[in-house]
This record gives sequence, C-alpha cells and structure tokens, in this order.
Amino acid sequence: MDELEILINALSVSPENSVLRKHVAELQFKKGLFEEALLNFNIVLAEEFNFETLECKLNCLVSLERFDEAKTIVDEEMDPEENWANGHVILSKCFFHNKEYKNALKSYEKAVELLPELKDDEFYKKIKEFDPREKLRELQGNTVEEEHEVYSDFSMDKPKGNMITFSDVGGMEKAKESININIIFPLKNPEFFKAYGKKAGGGILLYGPPGCGKTFMAQATAGECNANFTNISITDILDMYIGESEKNLHSIFENARRYKPAVIFIDEIDAIGGKRQSMSSSASRSLTNQLLVEMDSTQSDNENLLVIGATNTPWQVDSALRRPGRFDRILFIQPPDFKARVEILKLHLKDKPCENIDYERIAKKLVKYSGADIKAICDVASENVIKIAMAKGKILPITTKDLNDAVKQVKPSTIEWLNTAKNYATYSNQSGIYDEVIEYLKSAD
Repeated sequence: MDELEILINALSVSPENSVLRKHVAELQFKKGLFEEALLNFNIVLAEEFNFETLECKLNCLVSLERFDEAKTIVDEEMDPEENWANGHVILSKCFFHNKEYKNALKSYEKAVELLPELKDDEFYKKIKEFDPREKLRELQGNTVEEEHEVYSDFSMDKPKGNMITFSDVGGMEKAKESININIIFPLKNPEFFKAYGKKAGGGILLYGPPGCGKTFMAQATAGECNANFTNISITDILDMYIGESEKNLHSIFENARRYKPAVIFIDEIDAIGGKRQSMSSSASRSLTNQLLVEMDSTQSDNENLLVIGATNTPWQVDSALRRPGRFDRILFIQPPDFKARVEILKLHLKDKPCENIDYERIAKKLVKYSGADIKAICDVASENVIKIAMAKGKILPITTKDLNDAVKQVKPSTIEWLNTAKNYATYSNQSGIYDEVIEYLKSAD
C-alpha cells in the first residue's frame, strides 16, 4: 500500500480534516489523478477559501484542458490592482489555448514582472512563435536572443570505489548474466561491438514483485559499468504546470548525455510510461510521448547511455516502450532464490546477538518471500527477543526458534502479485514476455 492509499484510508476515517484532504489532493495531482484532485480541492475550498488552494484547483482545470472554466474563475477573483502573479500565468495559458497570442504574451509578461521566479523560457518561446508581432520583430532583426540548452539541476552520482557491484547482490544469476552480456560487456568493449554494427547502451525493463531488489540491481549494474548513476522517481519529473513535466524529463536525459557513460534508473516507470490508450489526460499521454522520444536512438545520441526502468506492473507499461531501441530487454526480478535468502538472513542478523542460527533451515521455509519480507522476519524476531530480554533484564541472543516463530507471523507479500502475474502469463502472453514468470511459478510450487 503506497502513501496515497494510506492517506485516502485515513481521510475516510477523518473526512473533516482539511489539511489531510489538501495533502491527498496534491499527491493525486502529482500522480496525474486530476479529476480526483479537483474534487478534493473543491471540498477544501468550500470549507475555507484561500488562494493557494484555488491555484491548485486552477492547475487541475488546466491539466484537464478545461481552460474556459479556469479563465472564468481567474477573471472573477482577480483584484483591481491585478497583482496576482499565478493568476496571470493561468490566464496566459488559457489565452494561448484559445489562440489569443497577444493577450497570452501580455499576461505572461505581467506574471514575470510580478514574480520573476515564474519565468518559463520554453512557454515564452511558444507564444512568440505564434504571435505575429514577435515573429515580425525577429524577421526584422530587432529581437535577437541567444539559444542555450537548459540542463537539470539533477545531479549524477560519480563512480566511486565503494559502489556496489554484482558481487554484493545475492542470487539473481540469470538477470546478472543477461545484463552482463547485453549491457556491461558492450560498454566496456565498444570497439568489439562496433565491428558488428552494434552500439553500447540501450534500455532494460526490470519487473517483479515489490521488495525483490530491482533498485539494488540497477545500482549494481552502474557499479559494474563504472558509470555515472542517477536514480529518479515520479516526483522528480511531475510538475503542476503544463509542459513542465516534459521539460524536466528532457533535462534529466540531457544531463545524463553530458556525463556518459551514464545509467538512468527510473523507478515506477508505469507512472510516466503507462498505456496511452488508458489515460484520460492529455498531459499524461504527452509525458509518455516525451519518454518515447528521449529513448528513441534515432532522435538522440544515446550511445553509452543506459536506461533502466523498474515496475511492479509491466502490463501497464505502454507497448511502444518495449520495441527495439527502447526497453528491448525485459528481465523478471523474481523473489530471492535459496542462496539469496541465506545471504539476506545473514546480512540482517550480522550486527545482532545470535546463537547457533541454522540459516539454511530457515531459508527453505521462505519460498516466495521478498527481500523486504525477510528483513521484516528478522525485525520481528528481534522485537520478540527484546520483550523477553527486557523482562529478564539482560541481553538474550536470537535463536533459530525465534526466527521460526517470526516466519509464522510474517506472510509473503508477493503472493497477490504472483497471482495477478499468473493471470497475465496464462491469458495475455502472446509475446512471451511472462515466460520467466511461468517458469518461476512452476519451480516455486
């Protein structure tokens, strides 16, 4: 259960909590749930009016392309002095949508005059492209502007001596082998692959149940390549204003291209690369389109740039992302195998007082448990021993029996995911993408 679901459940218990409702609405907006966010912003405004919440509502309306409604609200709320900077930004976008470019430019310039932080070079250039007066000035040479690339402030992690590698990852041998052959070897031996007309780089899509080490595997891949690494999530990309999310995504890719060889890891990629036909918002579809363009090797110089995407729901990822040149390698990150389970147990118990732990015996009972589940078992075992130790007034060691008792308390969190994946593997596997899931289920049962 993610943060949004938890907060929605809390809101159902305390529906009068306006602060909580506003926070839920803001998260819904960031996830592209504009209709749901708009509903909650309206409820908050009905209880207590303030301009900050109103601006959030207006951004929802713009994202839903309800420009006339947004413009009407701004016109009603604009004070006589007209010093509402964000209101002018909304007006500018409404005018631009209605092809009133002169008014769009006027409102934009007023907004920047009131609040310079609202400056948006990309939007300004769009207005000028359509405004005949500005077009004429450029043709006459009266307006000369230097074009310069905008790079994200998003930083890349430089290769360090202590970066994790495959030797730090227990198990996952098939995934390691595939990444080694298709990604790491080409990056380390580019001349060898050039002889066969192949370039280093590309995309890998990692999918599997939550808590099974997809992020860890991505970091280890960067360590093996000795490449710069950046880990981005949906919150690093999404923005309340139209066009800003696409610009953020482009800036991150441009930044990575400057520091090649580089690895970009995009967690929860289905949030920005979901199936376009199932999206109700044009803004969400536009973001997916931007990701397709960035990953298309025919559009950009992506040599020595590796993009790793991770998702718990591969069936929600747009099929265009899986074609050659984008995420052309799709790997199933399954729950830890026996060897990995033993190593994970040892890792989480190494700094705790233990006595004669039979790791292999415990590991055999943890089929279908994720790495996060195994950590939870170690934590529960520790908590149970702490209770007894507090009563006796002395430190007691964790034993095999304590771990056995903890296994009974913690159930595998992957079962629901595996059942869903089994349905897709059985009824929607024409391309063979879920063959590894079927193979795992046969071996695990």
